[in-house]
Amino acid sequence: MKNRFRVSQLALVSFLLYVPQAESRWYDQETLEQGSIVFQQNCARCHMADAEGTPDWKQADTNGNYPPPPLNGTAHAWHHSMDLLKTTILEGSVNSGGLMPGFKDELSDTEIDSVIAYFQSKWPDDLYQKWAAQNQEVEFPSTPPTRVKAGSTSQDNNKLTHLFRMRLGSDKVSDPVKTPIDGIYQTQFGKNYAYLASNGRYAFLGDLLDLEQDQNLTSNARREIAAPAPNSLATEISGNSTSRKMTDLLKLRLGGNTVSEPVKTPVDGIYQAISGLKFAYITRDGRYAFVGRLIDLQQGLDLTDIAKRELVKAEMNLFASEDKAVFPAIGAEKAVINIFTDTSCYTCKKLFEEIPNLQAAGISIQYLPFPDEGLNSPGYETLRQVWCAEDRAKALTIGKGLEEGNLPAGNCIDGDLVDKAYALGNRVGVVGTPAIFKQNGKQIKGYVPYQQLIPKILSN
Repeated sequence: MKNRFRVSQLALVSFLLYVPQAESRWYDQETLEQGSIVFQQNCARCHMADAEGTPDWKQADTNGNYPPPPLNGTAHAWHHSMDLLKTTILEGSVNSGGLMPGFKDELSDTEIDSVIAYFQSKWPDDLYQKWAAQNQEVEFPSTPPTRVKAGSTSQDNNKLTHLFRMRLGSDKVSDPVKTPIDGIYQTQFGKNYAYLASNGRYAFLGDLLDLEQDQNLTSNARREIAAPAPNSLATEISGNSTSRKMTDLLKLRLGGNTVSEPVKTPVDGIYQAISGLKFAYITRDGRYAFVGRLIDLQQGLDLTDIAKRELVKAEMNLFASEDKAVFPAIGAEKAVINIFTDTSCYTCKKLFEEIPNLQAAGISIQYLPFPDEGLNSPGYETLRQVWCAEDRAKALTIGKGLEEGNLPAGNCIDGDLVDKAYALGNRVGVVGTPAIFKQNGKQIKGYVPYQQLIPKILSN
């Protein structure tokens, strides 16, 4: 989708990706389409895009950990009940000796159901039937047909949704209906929602919150719960008591200790506030907030992503180059990337083996330590040893098990850089390794083969 707008939360890419057909299974086509989106965003970096798993998934690494297995029916996933599949996604596998993180704070129940639908769609019919026979007593998630809400706006619907449909590449967009926010209209595509400005140019992708009533109106719409009638608030966001009250509510919703002072956006009456790397767009009276992304449909720009990159660049600049493990470009330097890595990560090791290809392409690589399993893990101790070494690049090669050698003790002052980098990674949104950041602040998530990674790095 080069030179076209991109979103990553409740993404539009489901209609641009190949999505298999649901046919006669517990899930419907819309659930499958949503599952394709959620899987690519959260699972593909480990289980690969087609749920095929890592190539050597049956072979343990030097720490005795096994790489992510296939979910496409060629491994053991089909032996698990629906409840166990859900529990594994929610809780992860760390408590049972695995490396998979839990997604209970990342994915909703509906999104988890859709992920299961996606990888089950890869199972052959005979395998699915065996699984279904073993789960005859299970009450599967309901998938009622989508219903478009009544009350269509008097605006010219074609004009209002024209750019959105064009960017989406599909006409599967419901007619827009009014929201409690003046000049903002809700439209639906599949099981996802977007909120369009009355001129049709801007779209919010994410959840609409009623801060005063403490309700998620997008979730309510999915469950067909009517939105509460808005009360009239005379004040505006300008440092008054109402603003402070709503900012406090927004802090609770975003889970942060600080929320930036609201600033105007190109959408009339909507203000942007930031907590960490979370963006919210607040109405003038402070009652409603969109938590998600703001898209300029006319220019094809993700305005939230652009603002977020600037924040990431500023954060990354706080970590000095001399505090990293550096692999310089061979010949003229064309680009610099930062990679958060862990020594116990299978895909990190795979990427590390391809570093000479990146160097030969004129790319300098600066490694930062990020223990995936936290600051009390064996990986944390190994990373401290690496960062205490005089030659960090060589030590990192040893730490990843690619070269014989001894590492120093990890109790030096430079070992504390692991804690500093771990805190930085959490601030810039690292949820797993490898996490690659370009100089412009753009993140490339997960392992990407060097043949595809090089053009991604060298492109704008």
